[in-house]
Amino acid sequence: MLSRKKHNLIRITAILLVLAMLVPVGASAAVVETVEPCASYYLSSYNAYVYPAGNGKIQVWFSVFGVDYMDELGTLRIGIYESTDNVNWTWKKTFTHNSTAGMLAYDVIYHSGHVDYQGVAGRYYKAYVCVWGGENGQGNTRYFFTSAKLAT
Repeated sequence: MLSRKKHNLIRITAILLVLAMLVPVGASAAVVETVEPCASYYLSSYNAYVYPAGNGKIQVWFSVFGVDYMDELGTLRIGIYESTDNVNWTWKKTFTHNSTAGMLAYDVIYHSGHVDYQGVAGRYYKAYVCVWGGENGQGNTRYFFTSAKLAT
């Protein structure tokens, strides 16, 4: 018959062995959980911001990464909104890829560019942006507002 000390030693050793065997499983699971998904099946990442270029002029800059080379990549629409108080907003203009050169690129993995709008110094501007990534007649759009900026 085992003494109480030996019995406790065997129990502690068994628990430590079980824990040691679980650590690699937990570590590999943690690696899998840290992989972040793409923005969509076609878009890897995207961004846009308003830049005050001076004399009331603003520029809306955008950048779009595809998950691979895309047939079409860029922005479909950029809407400009204006405010005097940074609370109440009024739509001013919409740029579309059909009427504005440089918003879409073809057979690329990355595209960036900007549109210009003549605003009024001292007013706030933000943009509503629609990015697009398309391949073989299918694709994804994502819509978002930029942060507001004061035109200088």
